[in-house]
Amino acid sequence: MTLKKIAAMMLAMSVLGTGGVAEEIATKKTATRVPANVIRLTLAACVDRAMTNSGTLAAQRHRLAMLDAQVKQVFWAPFSGISMSAFGSFVPDLEVDKERLENEGVLLGPDGGPVGADDDYLNRSWGPTLRFELKAGIPVYTFGKISNAKEAATQARAAKQAEYYRFEHQIRYQVAQAYHAIAGAREMLYTISKGKQHLKQARDKVEKDLQNQEGTSTEIDLIKLKVFEGEVVQYETQSLEIERVGLAALRFLVGGADGPRVDIVDTPQTRVAETLESIETYKDTALRHRPELKALRHAVKALEAKVALRRSDFWPDLLVVGGIRRAWTPGRTRLDTWGLYDNYNFGTAYAVGIAINYKFDLGLDVYRLEEAKAELAALTTDQKAALEGVMLEVERTYHRAAASRDALLAQEKSKRLVKGWVAAVLQNQATGLSSAKDVKDALTEYFKVMAQIHKLTHDYNVSIAQMHRVTGE
Repeated sequence: MTLKKIAAMMLAMSVLGTGGVAEEIATKKTATRVPANVIRLTLAACVDRAMTNSGTLAAQRHRLAMLDAQVKQVFWAPFSGISMSAFGSFVPDLEVDKERLENEGVLLGPDGGPVGADDDYLNRSWGPTLRFELKAGIPVYTFGKISNAKEAATQARAAKQAEYYRFEHQIRYQVAQAYHAIAGAREMLYTISKGKQHLKQARDKVEKDLQNQEGTSTEIDLIKLKVFEGEVVQYETQSLEIERVGLAALRFLVGGADGPRVDIVDTPQTRVAETLESIETYKDTALRHRPELKALRHAVKALEAKVALRRSDFWPDLLVVGGIRRAWTPGRTRLDTWGLYDNYNFGTAYAVGIAINYKFDLGLDVYRLEEAKAELAALTTDQKAALEGVMLEVERTYHRAAASRDALLAQEKSKRLVKGWVAAVLQNQATGLSSAKDVKDALTEYFKVMAQIHKLTHDYNVSIAQMHRVTGE
């Protein structure tokens, strides 16, 4: 692997890509200076803040509240058949001789004259009229309409709750990506700073030998070292870019653009202590805890309830019905005579009974049921495909983590060897036993090995975070 490929590889260590970080020296400091007013957080603290400040989670909580309200609406829906009305106005007064009406069946005024017509309202006095009516129709048996509607609403709410957990896992993973990208970039910056020191020592030695006309180094050797120094500066610039992108992403996730400035803790990042379990264990965990699968299971139950609800549409509803009404008009005589209906004065009337309500929507009911069945079949198919996709995602993440772990263990041996190589070459150069080319070759391998270790360590850490996401832990 050439240094240009290593540089490209390290540049890919962005928050949405791959990268690495390796254990160097337990007591070392990072190469990047952080302002004193910045809050340093561990990965767990970053995740906690991201959860608290996430606008996505806040929006999901509002959607859950919306579904809670819908579930309660279903509970109160059977009582929507209760209504009350009241009416008040002014009408022309009308008085009649009730005794003659009852005994003789004639409609005359109190003075024995004819009763005025209602259209003669301009020449008559006016008075108030009031009317009150309360009606109710409450279903007592609906062949499953109410119970299935409640089940569908409850399962829809549970599916949305599972989706909320999916967003939580996604945020944890994104924060871990940003965190490890920053740590990996700073580990690489530290590696580069140590290599630059060795490179400067080698260049100073060559310049001194050329000035004193000692040793075997030539001007070409000096030029090669200076060119290599320029390449190292390029790698440093790329690592700084990765660090800036990671910090921007972390600050956005943790507190938003207007939140406090945060940074990761000033400690070397090593490979996470968590070890890989068997792939069957991860698959079983994903089956039980993956939020997407939970959401689909609840959605299937909701659609099953919807199918049952559509079947119940073919049956009538049995209701208890009743009503109370009363009208009062003081300026008009109350008529209680058989054959005449007084719309302005009647006493309190009560009525209670049993009713059957059925809507003759047979054609609509048939195709609504077919629609619900097709929707359920489509979601069941999606559920099977999602299950296969989750299992594939678990396998892919597991093998990526295992490959990173195995390769990292192999590179640890190379790390010890290359550090000894660099130390020996620099020591030999000081005594004139190594050439500038030897120094360049040793430092080139040093950067290659360390870049690989950084990448593999980062890949393993991110893969473990990804494993938590794909299994729903």
